[in-house]
Amino acid sequence: MHIQEDLTAKQLFDETPNKCSITWSSLISGYCRYGCETEAFYLFWKMQYEGKKPSQFTLGSLLRMCSSNSLLSRGEQIHAHAIKTQFDANAFVNTGLVDMYAKCSCIVEAQYIFEATPDRKSHVLWTAMITGYSQSNNGLRAIKCFRDMQAEGVVSNQYTFPSVLTACAAVSACSFGAQVHGHIIQTGFEANMFVESALVDMYAKCGDLNSARRALETMEGDNVVSWNSMVVGCVRQGFEEEALLLFKKMHARDMGIDDFTYPSVLNSCASIKDMKNAKSVHCLIVKTGFEDYKLVSNALVDVYAKGEDLCSAFEVFNHMTDKDVISWTSLVTGYAYNGSHEIALKLFCEMRLVGVEPDQIVIASVLSACAELTVLEFGQQVHANFMKLGLESTLSVDNSLVAMYAKCGCVEDANKVFNLMRIRDVITWTALIVGFAQNGKGKDSLALYNEMIVSGTKPDFITFIGLLFACSHAGLVEQGREYFESMDKVYGIKPGPDHYACIIDLLGPGR
Repeated sequence: MHIQEDLTAKQLFDETPNKCSITWSSLISGYCRYGCETEAFYLFWKMQYEGKKPSQFTLGSLLRMCSSNSLLSRGEQIHAHAIKTQFDANAFVNTGLVDMYAKCSCIVEAQYIFEATPDRKSHVLWTAMITGYSQSNNGLRAIKCFRDMQAEGVVSNQYTFPSVLTACAAVSACSFGAQVHGHIIQTGFEANMFVESALVDMYAKCGDLNSARRALETMEGDNVVSWNSMVVGCVRQGFEEEALLLFKKMHARDMGIDDFTYPSVLNSCASIKDMKNAKSVHCLIVKTGFEDYKLVSNALVDVYAKGEDLCSAFEVFNHMTDKDVISWTSLVTGYAYNGSHEIALKLFCEMRLVGVEPDQIVIASVLSACAELTVLEFGQQVHANFMKLGLESTLSVDNSLVAMYAKCGCVEDANKVFNLMRIRDVITWTALIVGFAQNGKGKDSLALYNEMIVSGTKPDFITFIGLLFACSHAGLVEQGREYFESMDKVYGIKPGPDHYACIIDLLGPGR
């Protein structure tokens, strides 16, 4: 409660001589509404001590507070009280319990209470369960629950539809989402702001930008959440120019551009290396006072790093007061990608010294820098640190490990990592093929290439450099000719200067 309201309500409560259950529940409800956990629960226990029985509305207020603040232990206490006082069959109380358990990430408990509720005609109960499934990343169950709700004849409302649309977006169920859209129109909720926003978001996340655009255009007012969803959708689908155009329209309409809008539009600038627009957006960020928001600052570091403006990237990074792993990763990766490998390793060491734990993206970048600098010992330490942290391996990390060990002359270790990989792509195969070639194991390179072709992986431009290099150093003239000719004829790869250099070396004097 606001302080003055709190004091007034408490004073009136204290001055009331005969307090009934409604009086107690009213004050408890007020404390719950403003998240005053200690005061609300103190009154809840005190009213029972004084012989007053809490009603379903008392329990409902306390459960709503537990849901909003993820107070699982407190919620379980209310659940125990509900069982003891036989409120566990009450639909109103059970709705609160379902919502509380779902928001505390206890979806199994929420489902149990939902299924045990005898009277399930309340749309609020069904909506709580659908929302619980949706928020626990169980989109398919949320969709099934919505279907069951329709089969039971329970009417959906403006809170049900956004939850099921969010579930559709999570599992890319665009077809079912379109069916829900039709039901929304039939029930007259298409003009509701929350439903409209959820529709734009669902279509955008499912990649149906035309439907998302139509939903956005039919909205009566400008809603920044819906426009943000559209911008993000355009960026994800590779329509960066359209994302920038949408952002310009948002600015022209004087919409409340927020800390979610800016990162999305900066990501679009980063994808196409549009530094002119990126700098314009940066100026607007400073002007509107969003430069100290972490999400925005991280996106600025990333766009400058990807745009090869490392000075600006470092300046933004240095200005940040709260740096997380994304901040460090963007900067380290930027320096590594732009060839400043020593600075990348130095920054990584600083990152570890300040206690920030790395993720797979920065590990892959650092290992790539180690490969370019052929610093085996540092690369081994990074590998050991990665294992110690217990991070799940990714294709990019494994590829970087193969390349690092191969370029540092440890082809046996590179081969060990390669053999342990469950998923391999052309980069994996090429890294080891080139590694064998550069370390005097030309025949192993050719044997590995044959395995690669059998696996169904198509070679690329760099693969053939490794093959031709291996043939040149092993004196395999005829095989070298065959590989060179197959580049264009079989795989449609036009030879470049490096390929011709290898052929000249292969066919040169003394062969």
